[in-house]
Amino acid sequence: MALVKHLNEMIEFPKEGVLSKTVSETDSGEIDLFMMPKGERISGHAASRDAAVHVLRGEVDFRVGQEWHHLKPGDLLYMEAGLEHELAAREDLVFVLTLFGS
Repeated sequence: MALVKHLNEMIEFPKEGVLSKTVSETDSGEIDLFMMPKGERISGHAASRDAAVHVLRGEVDFRVGQEWHHLKPGDLLYMEAGLEHELAAREDLVFVLTLFGS
C-alpha cells in the first residue's frame, strides 16, 4: 500500500485549543497532524506507544521526562512509550505525530 497526503492542504488553525487530524491509521501505527495556536499548551501525559514528533511549522517548547527541548521546523523528536511529556507552542504550530505499533 502507498499513501500520499498533501499535509499543507490539511492545515487549519483553531482560534484556541488543539486541532488534530488523522492522516493514516493501520495495524502498524498511526500518523496525525496537529495544529495549535501560539500560546496553547498540552499538559503532561504519557503515550502507550513509541512516538515521533516532526515539527513542520512554528516553534515549541517540548518536555520529555525532566528535560525541555526547543524544537523548530525540521526538528524530529523520538520518545519511547511511557515517557511523560508536555508542550507549549511559542508560535502557531504544526507538527506530525507518528505512533508506532498498535
